[in-house]
Amino acid sequence: MDTLNDPKSGVTGDELIQRISDMVPALRERQRAAEEAGRIPEETIGDLKRADLFRAIVPKRYGGHEVDFKYIPQIFRELGRGCMSTGWTMGFLIYHNFQFGHYPVEAQDEVWGGEPGYTMAAGQVMPSGTAERADGGFRLTGRWGYATGILHGDYMALAAPVADSGDPAEMRRFFVPASEFTILDTWDVSAMAATGSHDVELDGTFVPEHHSVLVSDLRNGRAPGLEVNTDPVWRVPLLTFMVYGAVGPLMGAAEAVCELVCGVLKGKTNAYSYAAMDKQMSTRVRMAQNQMTVEATRRLFDAGIQEVSDKVARGHEFSREERVKARMVASHVARTCHTVVNDMAREAGSRAIYNDSLIQRFQRDTNALATHAIFDVDHVGDIYGGVLLGQEIPPNVML
Repeated sequence: MDTLNDPKSGVTGDELIQRISDMVPALRERQRAAEEAGRIPEETIGDLKRADLFRAIVPKRYGGHEVDFKYIPQIFRELGRGCMSTGWTMGFLIYHNFQFGHYPVEAQDEVWGGEPGYTMAAGQVMPSGTAERADGGFRLTGRWGYATGILHGDYMALAAPVADSGDPAEMRRFFVPASEFTILDTWDVSAMAATGSHDVELDGTFVPEHHSVLVSDLRNGRAPGLEVNTDPVWRVPLLTFMVYGAVGPLMGAAEAVCELVCGVLKGKTNAYSYAAMDKQMSTRVRMAQNQMTVEATRRLFDAGIQEVSDKVARGHEFSREERVKARMVASHVARTCHTVVNDMAREAGSRAIYNDSLIQRFQRDTNALATHAIFDVDHVGDIYGGVLLGQEIPPNVML
């Protein structure tokens, strides 16, 4: 039996991670071509489909694997160890199946009830545009930025305020077939280019009622789909799930750069002193310090996601303070990985700056992804520091 293509094969989370680990060399070989093309290579998407990664978070009743939460951020991380753009884009296309599990059963039957039994949905976070109520649903009009995965997606998940719904406006999350969007060629960037995160537009596109859910219900575990999806993984708060996944490619990049720079320094000679770099005490000390920092950060990352998995398995409901801490952990991991990658790339010297060097691409992608608003350590640290000092969390914080 071909377990790679058998949805009822009982694939475990550990097996999925191992399948990605086996792909890392190929992902690294495709980095430059992916960047130059501005999209994830079809060979990579084919590999992920054959490994049945997109079913990771699909309910078992639809033939999915429905693995524990702790494996999903590791999917992002392991993909990111090969290629950060792939980790970010494909990680979210896998993760967005989690959001689909919150929609009404009618919607779940539509997206998972037939072939291929999973979605590859693009998505973005910040609300934009306008939703106007119409008979049986809504009409969406507007422009949404950073539509990561839109070049590969079958649907796109997005948020918009409902017109004439009060002050503040009712905010809803929708999903729309990717074919309905006009894709604007806006993703002209110096890093993370293969994510293809272009802007998109809709002009009065009809969206049926069951293709929408209140954003507040999504965030607070009250969405209608959770009436049928009762496995512990569906009880992970939406933003907690997202931030641990989002920081995964940065964690993978830091691990990769430590590995790659070690390889460079084993054969590198200082151009002026003629000393072998691997024989210099200062080089060895910096390598040791950065390696320890990466290993400590990985343990924080692993412990954070394990704690979430353990708590939902016990039926625990997450407080706002716990959700802020999850955001703080992710922000700290992002900041630390950013520091290590740049320090290590400097150790590699000029060998890191050639276009065919993996190191410079990991460095540029790290510098770009670390600027993402979800990792704003000043904003999150201010809130979490307030929690430590016994202060109330402001009511409008994204948790």
